[in-house]
Amino acid sequence: MHYKRSVFRSLAMVTQLGISVLTPILLCVYTGYLVDSHFGTKLMVPMLILGVLAGGRCGWIMARNTLMQEQKEDERLRQQQNAGPARSGISKPKQPSRILREHSVQAGKSSGHGIKTESGQTAKEADHNGMAE
Repeated sequence: MHYKRSVFRSLAMVTQLGISVLTPILLCVYTGYLVDSHFGTKLMVPMLILGVLAGGRCGWIMARNTLMQEQKEDERLRQQQNAGPARSGISKPKQPSRILREHSVQAGKSSGHGIKTESGQTAKEADHNGMAE
C-alpha cells in the first residue's frame, strides 16, 4: 500500500510541477502577443524570457518545498521506528478487587480480624476462600 501511495504522490508532484512551470510561460507569451498586436511593439521575446524565469522560479520553489516535506516525513518515520513498538495491553498489574476488600473488612470487624477459626484460618482468609468457591 505504501508503494501505491508513493507512486500517486510522485505522479501528482510531476503534474503539479509541469503546470506551475508552464502557466507563467503561457501567460507571459499571451500578454506579449496582446501588447504586440495592440500597440505594435516588440515585447513578445522579453515577455517570453520573463515567463521562463518566472516558471523556473515556481518550479524551483515547489521542488524545494516538496523535498523538505519528504525529509521531515522520513525523519518522523525514523523517530517512530527508533522509539520502538508502542505499548499495547495493560501496563499496570491488576489491582485487587474492591468488593472483596470491603467484604473482608466488614467480616473482620464482625468476627474479629486475627482470630483463628476451627480450620486454622483467620476470618479474612476463610471469607476469601468462601468467595472463591
